[in-house]
Amino acid sequence: MKTLEEIENLSLEELERNALEAPVTVPDGLERRLRQALAAREIAEAARPRPVRRLVPLAAVAAAAAAAVVLLPQRGPKDSFDDPLLAYAEVEKAFQTISDKMSAGVDLAREAGSAAELPKSILNKTQSK
Repeated sequence: MKTLEEIENLSLEELERNALEAPVTVPDGLERRLRQALAAREIAEAARPRPVRRLVPLAAVAAAAAAAVVLLPQRGPKDSFDDPLLAYAEVEKAFQTISDKMSAGVDLAREAGSAAELPKSILNKTQSK
């Protein structure tokens, strides 16, 4: 198996040639397991109650994330999948979750931004007098 540096240094043509030459083996039952996982996720999403939205300052969220990165122990990566396709599916699921959470956060920030404009305009009018 090539290292990440070796893969990054390959040209697109070399990558395509290597992909076409490599035998592709799909584990038995992968499609069934993926369909079951997707169906279970849809059911879980439909059954999950929607939380009441609260306006959380974006700075507080950023500070909490920074603290978590600093305070959590740093460990090296550990392979938890034998099958690269399952690992890739988990990565996609994680990125989708991150995207969903970020979308909700951006919506909250957008709402807070419009609510913050009113006091700002009042203060600007008061200071201009």
